[in-house]
Amino acid sequence: MTTVQFEKRLIDCTKDLPVEALQEILDFISFIRSKNRNEKPDSFNSELSYLNKSQSEHLEEEFTDYKTLYPIE
Repeated sequence: MTTVQFEKRLIDCTKDLPVEALQEILDFISFIRSKNRNEKPDSFNSELSYLNKSQSEHLEEEFTDYKTLYPIE
């Protein structure tokens, strides 16, 4: 399959998808591009940027009251 054929197939496959799914696809493409360039995330924040909205919200929930639950002694 040629590059143009792949591009057309990608466009055809993404028609009518919800915005959230399209965002996941863009995130995955960004990840693949980064991987192909052998880029290493330079910080934890860079890695977190790959999370979608629901994943990010879930992570925030995981840390709710963290300091109260796990105080530094």
